[in-house]
Amino acid sequence: MITRIMASIKNAWIGPLTNPKYVKPYTMTFKINGVQKTWEMVRSHDSVAVLIYNIQREVFVLVTQFRPAVFCNSAEGKKLPWNPTETPKNEFSTDIGKTWELCAGIIDRDDAPDEIAAAEVFEETGYKVATSDLVKIATCCNGVGTNGSTQYLYYAQVRDELRLSKGGGLQEEGEFIEVVEIPRMEIETFVFDETKPKPSGCMFAIMWWLNRYDSKTS
Repeated sequence: MITRIMASIKNAWIGPLTNPKYVKPYTMTFKINGVQKTWEMVRSHDSVAVLIYNIQREVFVLVTQFRPAVFCNSAEGKKLPWNPTETPKNEFSTDIGKTWELCAGIIDRDDAPDEIAAAEVFEETGYKVATSDLVKIATCCNGVGTNGSTQYLYYAQVRDELRLSKGGGLQEEGEFIEVVEIPRMEIETFVFDETKPKPSGCMFAIMWWLNRYDSKTS
């Protein structure tokens, strides 16, 4: 199940980062084994992510969205003009830069990680879950070479009656998220399908589920 939201981006270009809101570039200077080093890094928020499984219909509930960073690393993205004097007239499919992900969000407030995770599940997928419904999978260290941020991974089982809205994220904040369902019998094939780009945390969470639950009755 996919509800298409948008099909293209237009007038795209790249340029220097000014007045950053979510990331902060910085360097660390240090000496290790007698060698002086300077390391370039980016400080960013920690995050949460939730693997969702509908036990009634035996489907995993994931999300897809356009990721500018993934797009910019594509062949098309690498051709974008740098800081042009005029807005370029270009258009690209959002399928370039589209990723398949767990429901996730950044930790940008003082709430506990599980509280933020439950809120993100409702905002992005429409399922209402309590923090007591969340099973802790692991705490992971992301971007070890650039930011070292922490991600809290959870698992939640849901039923159709818990879906109180269509989800899709907060469009007033510029979120355009598609809710996707992957049948249980197709999930391992999905993990290794390189035509569907996905974060390693998503792959890890699914393999955790297969190891823990696949041979058991939900």
